[in-house]
Amino acid sequence: MPGADTILVFRTSRAYGVRTGLTTAVGVVTGPVIWGALSGIGVALLIARNHAVYTLLALAGAAYLLYLAAGCFRAAVTGSTALADAQPAGTDPAGTDGAPPERAGAGPSSPYVTGLLTNLLNPKIGVFYVSVMPGLFQKRPDLWVGGSLGLIQSSMGLLFLGGVALAAGRARRYLASRRASRVVEVLAGGCLLVFALYVVWSVLHSTPAVDATGP
Repeated sequence: MPGADTILVFRTSRAYGVRTGLTTAVGVVTGPVIWGALSGIGVALLIARNHAVYTLLALAGAAYLLYLAAGCFRAAVTGSTALADAQPAGTDPAGTDGAPPERAGAGPSSPYVTGLLTNLLNPKIGVFYVSVMPGLFQKRPDLWVGGSLGLIQSSMGLLFLGGVALAAGRARRYLASRRASRVVEVLAGGCLLVFALYVVWSVLHSTPAVDATGP
């Protein structure tokens, strides 16, 4: 189901190019490998069972989503990601498939870290792994088995997010104006804001309860 990760990859690819979007996607899908490994050594279970730790991680994730949303709204106001500004004077306006050329070194300072933090600071992914993973371990939790199972999910996630990045890259030629850029930034910021508020609401109105015995 599309969520903050999808919005982040789409927004990054549209604003800064497919390569930056794909780097962000790789950061996102690194998260499940780490969560899987943490499940294998019991850390994810600790997060799920300890409400204080879960709440702290969830609020950190919400704060990070708010930070990303603020960046989108700021870009909408300043027009800093308008693709019309990405083209140096005197260059060919048509890149691949007529899209504006990608800027070398443009975009977030570390798109990989941005994607990784967006995923790691989502405690519900850890709860998911605690709920599902124990039934997949043959004998007892294992670091390498957990990481490998996370890698399987990451591979599927990379196919999806890679498709999102490529689609957003193709859409650059149609969304290159300042007005279109602002609309995309506002929509992306609005979605990230809603996700952040939902995380806060879920923390205030629910207590994690996980059956660590698995299915």
